[in-house]
Amino acid sequence: MKKFWAIACTLGFSAFWVFGGLSVLAFMDGHPLFAAVLVLALLGLMVGIWSRLRLVALTQDMPRGERVRQEETAHA
Repeated sequence: MKKFWAIACTLGFSAFWVFGGLSVLAFMDGHPLFAAVLVLALLGLMVGIWSRLRLVALTQDMPRGERVRQEETAHA
């Protein structure tokens, strides 16, 4: 379940930065802002924040050093 929330967090914040950047660039160039782009940026922000909070809530009860398994760090 933690992987799902991590992927949702990444996708949400990625959508926020992509569509937010598009709306900022359109505003700077003087093009009309489309409501769909702003809605997608806000949806991405909401999904990113909500999934990040869920992810923190799932890993909050773990001791600090055990959030990353030793198998994952041995290969790095």
